[in-house]
Amino acid sequence: MSLDKDNNKHRGYTEDSKLNSADDSLEGKWSNIQADYRKKNPTITDEDIDFKSGDFNHMIASIARRTNRSAEDIENDIKNWNM
Repeated sequence: MSLDKDNNKHRGYTEDSKLNSADDSLEGKWSNIQADYRKKNPTITDEDIDFKSGDFNHMIASIARRTNRSAEDIENDIKNWNM
């Protein structure tokens, strides 16, 4: 199985990941805070945050399971994260 070089990168660990700081949707906010969020929650894996368009709630559920918290707690974390 051949892996594309980009598939091996840790998602969200560069300043370039801050795609659109004006996007206040939950998914948009996540794209801007995920590196900081993962630093504060080091148990979260790349697999936990790997999601396809339309599957954001699955990612939230994965993070919730990994951190032993509720999906609502994770959503609130994202919504209220101070950058």
